[in-house]
Amino acid sequence: GGQVAAHKITYLLEAQAHVTVISPEVTSGLQQMAEQHKIDWLQKSYESGDIDYYVERQDFAGNDIHDVHTGAQADRPLGQQRYMLVYAATSLPDVNAQVAQEAKQLGIPVNVADRHEMGTFINPSVIRRGRLIASVSTSGAGPAISRQIAQKLEHYFDEEYELYMEFMYNLRHHIKRIVTDSQERRRLLEHAAALDVLAQIRHKQFVWWDEEQIEQWIIQYRGR
Repeated sequence: GGQVAAHKITYLLEAQAHVTVISPEVTSGLQQMAEQHKIDWLQKSYESGDIDYYVERQDFAGNDIHDVHTGAQADRPLGQQRYMLVYAATSLPDVNAQVAQEAKQLGIPVNVADRHEMGTFINPSVIRRGRLIASVSTSGAGPAISRQIAQKLEHYFDEEYELYMEFMYNLRHHIKRIVTDSQERRRLLEHAAALDVLAQIRHKQFVWWDEEQIEQWIIQYRGR
């Protein structure tokens, strides 16, 4: 329920995850999220078996979401789903170790905030520029180093990449629709990758291509 958990939860919610927090106390931000029904908060200390529950949710679109905790051996009504990921992010190393051990026994992927080697997955630093997604992992060398590298990549892959990637996606979509020969497609995509569109975007000179312009470009470069 602390700052580490809050940081991870922010990204989980962006990915439209349904989050349950088990903690006697949480940050003011997490408490507000719970009051707004963005997350579920079980106000208690972690106890053995807490992650061996199934979560019943009536509406995965976000309406009337609630948790029903049932024991491991109880019948599983339709509509119930087991926890898919577990994050051990308490300030107590022994509790984190206990959570990790139980998650492994249950076959649930677990991330341990203070001891990455005890978990079964890690969260890399992620850079997003529209359709461009790049991740950085230092394989346990340290999250601070990952953040430093990610910051450098964020500077390199600036905001202009978002429009550039959208243009390339649109162009590729049209090429796939119009050109049936796979080798011809590959040649056209190589020509597309060599276009100076990104430079035009950065110099505020780019004008979005309409469907007719794309078809003319395909005719021009087809067979080259």
